Amino acid sequence: MRVAIIGAGISGLALAYNLQKLGIAYDLFEAGSQVGGNMRTLRQKGYTMELGPSVLQMNEQLLELITELKLEGDVMPLTPRNNNRYVLRQGSYLPVPSCPKTFLADKLFSWEDRYRILQERKVPPAQIENETITQFFERRFGLQHADYLAAPLISGLHGGDPDQLLVSKAFPELKELETRYGSVLEGLVQKKQKGVFQRAFSFRNGMDTLPQAIADKLISLHTEHKVEFIARHQGKFIISCASNGDHDTEEYDKIVLALPAHQAAELLEFTYPGMAAALQNINYPPMAVVHTVYNRAEVGHSLKGFGGLNPRQEDTFTAGSIWTSSLFEGRCRAHEVMFTSFVGGARFAENARSAEKQLLNQVHEELCATYEITALTPAFQHVHLWEHSMPQYDLYIEDAHELSKTLENDGLFISASWRSGVSVATCVREAKTLASKINSEASSRTIAD
Repeated sequence: MRVAIIGAGISGLALAYNLQKLGIAYDLFEAGSQVGGNMRTLRQKGYTMELGPSVLQMNEQLLELITELKLEGDVMPLTPRNNNRYVLRQGSYLPVPSCPKTFLADKLFSWEDRYRILQERKVPPAQIENETITQFFERRFGLQHADYLAAPLISGLHGGDPDQLLVSKAFPELKELETRYGSVLEGLVQKKQKGVFQRAFSFRNGMDTLPQAIADKLISLHTEHKVEFIARHQGKFIISCASNGDHDTEEYDKIVLALPAHQAAELLEFTYPGMAAALQNINYPPMAVVHTVYNRAEVGHSLKGFGGLNPRQEDTFTAGSIWTSSLFEGRCRAHEVMFTSFVGGARFAENARSAEKQLLNQVHEELCATYEITALTPAFQHVHLWEHSMPQYDLYIEDAHELSKTLENDGLFISASWRSGVSVATCVREAKTLASKINSEASSRTIAD
């Protein structure tokens, strides 16, 4: 059996790595010269900047991968004191309660809101078709402004609109807590007591440490090989691949698309037009990632935490910022602080497309206003625009999910964030699951032959 994997983001890399371990012949094709997809680290003028994910959440499969790659010494854990999230309310960042004790002294919500939130344990579970994040939080917590409670989840991971994101797709963990424990709050308490909370971390030299380490182990990785065409003939897949002006045609038993939806759609337009149309409907809003550095003496805020997120009621230019220098050492100089701000997403797409000079200036002005910054200009600023950032798990993604299941009967599989989930840990986990599935089919075929 031969498997073609198209796309060397973290999903494609992890899948190739696991297939290689299982002894399955594969070819991993990447159109560009770099691997890792949006796991990209920029090093410039002494600064280490993450253009994609800044923090990872550990799970069993990711820990196994890191251990096998001998990267344990490169892991940089997030210190517990910096795990506190903050939400902007009426111009000030207030901490999100992390336990019942802090919740009782909380200033983010009124006493009436706090009382209603605590009543969540009495709200019976319900299965509501196509329930959005907003509807879920309003139903369970009864808050008029549920966005203040949901912001740490939505803005931090999806850059999405809670009025559109489906809770069962975007955050199945919340539905699991409701179903299993009858209450989100009760489920969180039980999981904390059992010590199953995920551990946040990065790598000392940047996020690209992981994809590069995987790539170094692969024997059949082909960078600068752009797959231009996929056809199906007599039960086999035929792919046409361009490299350095030459075109090669290869035959495979199975194909795995590890690409963003819009790129996968281009390859399937001829062979699977229905799937291509469904993929074109998946929304990838633009997102600008802005790194801003100041001298610590010019910043009045303590920055003792993870970062501050901005609910839409606050009418801000950015979706929020991570306090990067508080989380990990070495991202900037010792006398400086670094913010990683996010502009755009599903709610504020037009902001991401602002002219660069205007965008950088507005980020600076907003940081000054909310973090007591006295600097006239930043010590350093950099922006990277992702024209297609993260897939939105809304109603428009449903058709693609359903069709992708049926295509597996033809030997076409998906290993991508629009199918498995947007977090790196989830992509790694699902890639390992898919490798096992392909291996089982290969074993069954060998027995049948």
